[in-house]
Amino acid sequence: MSRKILWSVVALIYAFMLAPILITAAVSFNAVERSYFPPRGFSLHWWSMAMTPQWTGPFLFSLKLAALSAVATAVLGLPLALALRWPSFRGRGTLQALTLGPLVLPSLVTGIALLQFLTLAGVGNWIGLPALVIGHVVICLPFMVRTLSISLDSIPINAEIAAASLGASRLRVLIEVTLPLARSGGGAGMIFAFISSFDDVNLALFVARPGQTPLTVQIMQFLEYGFSPTLAALSIISLLVPLALVALFGRLVGIGNFIYQDHGHA
Repeated sequence: MSRKILWSVVALIYAFMLAPILITAAVSFNAVERSYFPPRGFSLHWWSMAMTPQWTGPFLFSLKLAALSAVATAVLGLPLALALRWPSFRGRGTLQALTLGPLVLPSLVTGIALLQFLTLAGVGNWIGLPALVIGHVVICLPFMVRTLSISLDSIPINAEIAAASLGASRLRVLIEVTLPLARSGGGAGMIFAFISSFDDVNLALFVARPGQTPLTVQIMQFLEYGFSPTLAALSIISLLVPLALVALFGRLVGIGNFIYQDHGHA
């Protein structure tokens, strides 16, 4: 009896999570220019509208922005995670607070602060892609550092000591032992950074400009004039991108290697 109750609760949780997605998907197939559910008729017209340059341009720009942000976050996050790994590192507490601080601030505040900083610094021409990458690196860096730190903490210290005892230099130990063992955390951090950048709207509202507008901002601007089933189709497309990335990561690296790994030292 208890097992049936458990499965019922699990089914209700999944229904609660998936129902909005399924409803949105159904709305995108309406044959009329209204968001009816159940849908009235069946049409792929709104999906074809989602493939027009009005939407494909911002969509491709969002992909470019998210990819650049993920790579930049990985480049900056790796040395930070390595530095925070050593308790004897001077200034470790201050560096950790600065790195993880953006988690406390809403991205809306970060966007306003970045806009004011660029204006006061006389580099207002950076508004657009450069400013968006900077802002997204700031808000995504905590995810990269945390996931990398988890992977680094799970590496058996004996593995690095054994490599060093066999004559490997510190750089070689880092490249051939530490980084390969931490790749699942780095991959997970890049996925989190990509998704956070791709889905961000609050920060992008302040530092985007015409011609360099992410999909999320384009959707918000479109909502000022109403809602059409085209947005439902775009929502499903935007959802499929993160899901595809997570599936690819799980296929190539094994997401379970990161989530369920042993976090203790051997």
